[in-house]
Amino acid sequence: MSSAVARKSLGTNVHFTKTLEDGSIFVSRVPKTMPEISEADLPPPVREYKPVVRKEITSELRQSLISLRNEDPTQWTVSKLAKKFDIPKQLVLSIAPCPKWRREEIHQAKDAEWENLGYKKRLIRLNRVRRRLMW
Repeated sequence: MSSAVARKSLGTNVHFTKTLEDGSIFVSRVPKTMPEISEADLPPPVREYKPVVRKEITSELRQSLISLRNEDPTQWTVSKLAKKFDIPKQLVLSIAPCPKWRREEIHQAKDAEWENLGYKKRLIRLNRVRRRLMW
């Protein structure tokens, strides 16, 4: 028997040892089970827990969302409609997506902005897109 096996570990926290079938000794410095943690053991909460209140979507609400979004999508953006009706942005997008003509306007504005960019800024943006694709 070597001196390393015979000697007890100094300064380490050995939780259990077990002799295996081949005669080797398994030493664990981690407990087999995690200790039970109660709420009293935890630090105080940073902010008060507020459960999410789901607002019921009525047909009137749907119609008003769609009409506002279609009449002036530049003023009634997704975030403004979500704030006004107190619903999540994803729900606004699913109920009242951006009209096709507005999407085309946005694409044309982005294309015009791209044309006005200088060589360096274009290169930087292209490299940013390439890096994002490599993730």
